[in-house]
Amino acid sequence: MHEIVYQRFLARDFNLDVLEREGDFVRTGSLTERATGRRVDITGFIPRFSPDAYCESFAFQWSRFRNLQHDSVSSKDLTLRRLKDNTRWDLAALKGRSVLECGCGPGRFTEILADTGAEVLALDMSQAIDVNLDNLGARENVLLLQADLFDLPFLAGRFDYVFCYGVLQHTPDPAKTFGFLADCLAPGGRISVDVYRKFGGPSPWGFPKYFWRPLTKHLRHATLLKILEWYIPRYIDLDTRIRSIPGHGERLCGMIPIPCWNYLHNGYTRKERIQHAIMDTFDALSPAYDLPQTPASVGTWFRGHDELHGVDIFYGSNGVVANATRRA
Repeated sequence: MHEIVYQRFLARDFNLDVLEREGDFVRTGSLTERATGRRVDITGFIPRFSPDAYCESFAFQWSRFRNLQHDSVSSKDLTLRRLKDNTRWDLAALKGRSVLECGCGPGRFTEILADTGAEVLALDMSQAIDVNLDNLGARENVLLLQADLFDLPFLAGRFDYVFCYGVLQHTPDPAKTFGFLADCLAPGGRISVDVYRKFGGPSPWGFPKYFWRPLTKHLRHATLLKILEWYIPRYIDLDTRIRSIPGHGERLCGMIPIPCWNYLHNGYTRKERIQHAIMDTFDALSPAYDLPQTPASVGTWFRGHDELHGVDIFYGSNGVVANATRRA
């Protein structure tokens, strides 16, 4: 934790006790909440507000696939394009502004948000937050927290931008989680969230996953990964041929109960497609919660917050995207 971002985000609510520094970064220490006396340990540069809870699968996943999705590693711009096309934010305008990223994982978006010059508070409940630090390195404009958003009331009304992609469906109550995100917006602030799409018909991203999840979410993570590492390299070529059938391929794959997140149009080599298929199929089958939504259900979340206006809901890169602004 850098003392500059401590002053920006936490100083009015917490006292900082430093035990070990590395330059201007606090390696170990503690935060004590002034109002309650609650103590939060800082270890490995990261304040630890909460344990893993129900997010152990993500800690396991990102320890194995540490930076596979990062633009800086892949030399592609898939994450940048998803961020720009779905938030519809002018990234140049983020410089010097405050950004909350909820469910940051290993930091594929964190590195892009940080590079804009924004002051970024990125949080994750799981130990994937440590992978984020390994990937990003310590930066003076980024504060990483291991935390549950429900346990951070002091963040209310503090952020110019709130960003949460690929997370809400993995919480026990997506609507309630969204409410906490909306509360974090400052007047005039902008929010962008996405959530898995609930399909009404056959889709390779729907039925195969939900057919197996009652079993796979209870498997040991290492066991599930071994199963995927065995069958996906053997199955992916057949899956590719089926998906490539003009007009019917995706629907046919959606009726076959063999989950395989096979990305044909991202410019990956076969070897890269296998790695991404293993990672994202694990991501689909392992989480404790997976609660997809329709645009209508997401709309009810926004209508429950009168302070939000300019609501824009559409199908985006990874499901249902919703953007809005808080009234000034």
